[in-house]
Amino acid sequence: MFLFLGAREKGYDRIDGYKNGLAKVYKGKCVGYINTQGEEVIRCRYHFISDFIAGLAKVMIDKKYGYISVQDEVIVPIKYDYIGPFKKGLAQVMIKGQFGIINTIGEEIIPVKYDEIGEFNAQGEAKVRIKKLEGKINCEGTEVVPVYKNYAIEEE
Repeated sequence: MFLFLGAREKGYDRIDGYKNGLAKVYKGKCVGYINTQGEEVIRCRYHFISDFIAGLAKVMIDKKYGYISVQDEVIVPIKYDYIGPFKKGLAQVMIKGQFGIINTIGEEIIPVKYDEIGEFNAQGEAKVRIKKLEGKINCEGTEVVPVYKNYAIEEE
């Protein structure tokens, strides 16, 4: 009951339970976080926010995703149609049906240009596809087996 009364006094519609010293708070369709002193540490401006993992939380505004820090600093720009979870410091991203890979500081290690990117294997390589053509990339973004375009051979 105390949290609910405090929520109304601060203008929140709802407050979730605390995890690692932070609780999600909701105002209308937006969500943020407060600390155990009730101070808003992440302003209610996101339409979705995940729990923090390794100091980062996935956020969404107007169906675009990015990542923020506990200090509410945008680490990965909120511009992607999709962002997968980070695995070994890398996450798959998508814009308009094209995939790429980012690191935990928001750098696009692999440009957003592939129709498909598979999982990285033990050697740090993944299959990529553009249309029907396939190749392989490494986790540094180098095409170790390049994806070439097919050029029609013109008959004379």
